[in-house]
Amino acid sequence: MLEQDLRGFKCPQQFIQFKLALRQALAAAQPIKFTLLADQSTQDMEHFLQKNHYQYKLEQQRGLLIVELNRV
Repeated sequence: MLEQDLRGFKCPQQFIQFKLALRQALAAAQPIKFTLLADQSTQDMEHFLQKNHYQYKLEQQRGLLIVELNRV
């Protein structure tokens, strides 16, 4: 599983880094785990994942967003 720490970024840079890391995970055919601050908004990322039919799990209190790459 790949990992990407997004805690040091603020929107819109956070979303850009999210998409770049997701692209790398797709190329490597591996799931990816994003680490966020617990109070960081994930709304844009979740909308993108839902729109593109990705399976994901959000653990907001722990600051984790885990994306599985098998699209539905």
